[in-house]
Amino acid sequence: MSASGRSRSGSASGQQPEGSGRSRSGSASGQQPEGSGRSRSGSASGQQPEQSKSVVGGFDRSKYPLRDKEGVSKRLDLPPEAYYHDDDIKHPFAKRPGFCTLGKPAKVAVNQFRVNKIGNVDVYQYDLAISPIPVKAILIEKIWDTPKWQAKLNEHKSSWIYDRRKLVWSINKVKEIRSIINIDEHKGRESNDRNTFHVVLRNTGTIRLEALRAYLNGKMEFDNSVLECMNFLDHVIRETPSKTMKSIRRLFFNRDSKRMDLNNSMEVMQGMYASMRMNQSIQEGGYGLGINLNIANCAFYMSQDFEQLCCEFLRAYKREWEQMDYRDMAKMLRPVTIKVQGKKDRYEPSEAFMILTKLYRIKFEVKHRNQDAKKADKTYTVKKFSFSQSYGPDGGNAKNVTFKRKVVGGFEEDVSVYDYFFEKYKIELRMWKLPIIETSRGGYFPMEIAEVPKYNRYPFKLTPNETSKMIKFAVQRPPVRLDDIMTKARALKWKEDPILNEFGIGIDPNMAKVNARIIPNPEIQFGGGQKHNPGTTGRWDLRGKKFFKPCPALKSWAFVALEKCIDKPGLENFARVFSQAWKNHGGAIEKPPIFFEYPGGQQHHYICENAYQECGKRNKATPQIIFYVLVDRTAWIYDRMKKNADCRWACLSQMMLIDHVRKAQPQYASNVAMKVNAKLGGITSRIPGSKPNEPAFFKVPTMMIGCDVSHASPGSKAASMAAMTCSLDKDGAFFVGTCETNGHRVECLLPQNVRSMLRDPIKMFVKNNKVAPKHVFYLGDGVSEGQFCHIKEYEVKAIRAAFKEVCNEVPKITVIIATKRHHIRFFPEKASADKNGNPLPGTLIDREVTHPFHYDFYLCSHVAIQGTARPVHYHVIDDEVKMKPDDLHKMLYQQCYQYIRATTPVSLHPAVYYAHLCGARARQHENVATSDQVPLAAKNWVQGREPGWGAKVQVPASLASSKIDPTESDPLLPMGGEESREDSRNMFTSGMWYI
Repeated sequence: MSASGRSRSGSASGQQPEGSGRSRSGSASGQQPEGSGRSRSGSASGQQPEQSKSVVGGFDRSKYPLRDKEGVSKRLDLPPEAYYHDDDIKHPFAKRPGFCTLGKPAKVAVNQFRVNKIGNVDVYQYDLAISPIPVKAILIEKIWDTPKWQAKLNEHKSSWIYDRRKLVWSINKVKEIRSIINIDEHKGRESNDRNTFHVVLRNTGTIRLEALRAYLNGKMEFDNSVLECMNFLDHVIRETPSKTMKSIRRLFFNRDSKRMDLNNSMEVMQGMYASMRMNQSIQEGGYGLGINLNIANCAFYMSQDFEQLCCEFLRAYKREWEQMDYRDMAKMLRPVTIKVQGKKDRYEPSEAFMILTKLYRIKFEVKHRNQDAKKADKTYTVKKFSFSQSYGPDGGNAKNVTFKRKVVGGFEEDVSVYDYFFEKYKIELRMWKLPIIETSRGGYFPMEIAEVPKYNRYPFKLTPNETSKMIKFAVQRPPVRLDDIMTKARALKWKEDPILNEFGIGIDPNMAKVNARIIPNPEIQFGGGQKHNPGTTGRWDLRGKKFFKPCPALKSWAFVALEKCIDKPGLENFARVFSQAWKNHGGAIEKPPIFFEYPGGQQHHYICENAYQECGKRNKATPQIIFYVLVDRTAWIYDRMKKNADCRWACLSQMMLIDHVRKAQPQYASNVAMKVNAKLGGITSRIPGSKPNEPAFFKVPTMMIGCDVSHASPGSKAASMAAMTCSLDKDGAFFVGTCETNGHRVECLLPQNVRSMLRDPIKMFVKNNKVAPKHVFYLGDGVSEGQFCHIKEYEVKAIRAAFKEVCNEVPKITVIIATKRHHIRFFPEKASADKNGNPLPGTLIDREVTHPFHYDFYLCSHVAIQGTARPVHYHVIDDEVKMKPDDLHKMLYQQCYQYIRATTPVSLHPAVYYAHLCGARARQHENVATSDQVPLAAKNWVQGREPGWGAKVQVPASLASSKIDPTESDPLLPMGGEESREDSRNMFTSGMWYI
């Protein structure tokens, strides 16, 4: 987790998961160029979300300052107290009440290396002051690295650790060091007063390592002295590796890193993740710190000439562009001419140009200067590609783009980029028709003199094909990953590291061996009292088993074949197979389904309307569910069908691919039956209590609430989505879902969303159970320590307000954060592992690698199909229910067997899993115009960031002059429009529509 932020459920970027899995059913600057010089989704109430005006989104960020934030590394893994504002509250987060004693013990190696000692030396902290203040951070580094300044530092015997910004640490004790540095001197260039700086290194105090020790022992609160210690230690452990490897935040890469091409413009490289974390080792002879090492895989742009990268980038984007050459590319990048009657022609960026704007912020070097100058010079950053109406139909090419340069006499004249390079460098540009690169420093560069260096991270979501390649590259079974981690640990040579030795830091070269517990798996109860014990296999078969709670009988339902992708006999055959599977699982059918075939070209809104109306008319009953057979996985077709069914008619639907329908396999029909049963209010199975009809986990009425915030793809201006799922039954097996927009990339739930989204589920719970919940377990997904304060102060407060409003009473609430975005992995001994070397389901660790006193633990609840299993990190941040640790561990693990559409336990608690599904499904409910034409996909990449053609960022008008713009967004469409029926809306929202 990043110390400064988190992504609850963000879009996938270049860095991909390891492949661990589970089984589941179913404009010009004028400067001389440098190179050339209503109702939320899931609710039928019709109420609109409340608007909070007192605080921006309910979250006053000024109340949560990270102590001494300036100079603190973003790589730090800090405890949540580092972000808490109220110093009067001692231990604001739940403390561990005890350890797990369930099941049997096991020994598990964990990829964390214990820090055994830190020397009893005085460490002095210094502040680096430079005047005048350098405009760019890279200039500060250049000043620090000059021979003159280094010679000044070397007058003192010990090393100097520099954070590349402002802070310096050393055993050397001096009051201050002063010097005047001219960065032109060591480059052999004529001295320029603008490059002369006064540098002062001034002692600001001593690092109190005993303060860190006291905090880890629980003898003092977190304060600035602890923060200083962690910041210092983080830089110390990275100092030596950073000199020999490429460091990107917490990742390290070297020249020998394993790599693979994703396409001709991108590659994936294997690197090493390294982070220092607080842990419990202080209780067993360690220092209370550990180094977490893991394998990390990251996507990069390939190192190549810039114009080649652009060409390959576009070729990979669309199949019809695969054979394009540079001439084709130049034509495709020209503006599109818009004819306007009676007015001057207007020009807009082409689709290819818009796609190319994804290269915004990519780093590049130049190759038209001599080699020595190139080595000494800097890297540039793409700001945009030249575009202006004034450039006309040929666009911002090298002959059209001009700038002013000074000539003899102090006058200025316009010169084109093409002429400048010919006159200055005797370079006649061959690809002058390509757009000019504009940099963040106001420079203009032709593409053909630029080249892309290594380690340019690809920041966007990968395509399905690229993702597939990434997973194949990244997936490693536990023994292979273990060997790779140990190889990288040995390569760090901690015992020989001169910096670590100087500060007396000792790190165990072996992974931590941790005492774990394996919690017993539960029995699973199906309909008719039938039970099944899956043992440690982590899977079971649904054949011969009935649903624990079947939904009402099917009496108004239909099958629809889009584009006549299958004939009626084929559709009827699948219906027979499905009906048989449905009956085998205890489902009832009162009337047979109705069949519809629609030819290609029919508009999707008509298909939905006609099928819904005809189904209801022929059956003389409101349609319960309609099955649609799709030709392929085209997302926009799926989205339109779902949007029409959900938001116009509030009609439940089940989408199926033609290939599966043709095969009509009973197992597939059974998987579909599980989803249909859940959508219509049924339950597949439950974990039984010790007595018949008694819940397994709760002694009083209890509601489980799952929460997830997801964001649109990078570059899209679509709103973030907040989703909440709430259990309605006594077992915590059946969850209804609500969803609403949550501003733009706002990480935490807006309190007004919490209150409005919870009203209807609370009413449903009371109606079903004849009593209000007495206990609530609130599970958040992927929240970093930096947001724990917000959850305690705003989200939980809003939950209490919602219960007070509906029930006139407030339940006890326990708040648990569940995240998989971490780098802890389990490597159990053979006796406690499955056949692939992964931990058995139920393996829990709450010692050694967890926080010294916070209530957290790691739990592996699933069976990984491939790769190395990733456990979930559960962190209890507030505990009013005070369930015993063993009972809490058992509940969180065994409820993973109640996931309603699978025949295997899932890796993440179902409440959180369902919230993620709910947020993803509600994307189809966004209040945006749709049509029956394929949208221009490229537009989504440039909305929300500075477009490459110089236009302003498009934001809603309400945000343009507002300081609270991130929290505003248009609400989702309601479930069911004016044409829908009330009983249909009620049926929709009371089931698991998002499954």
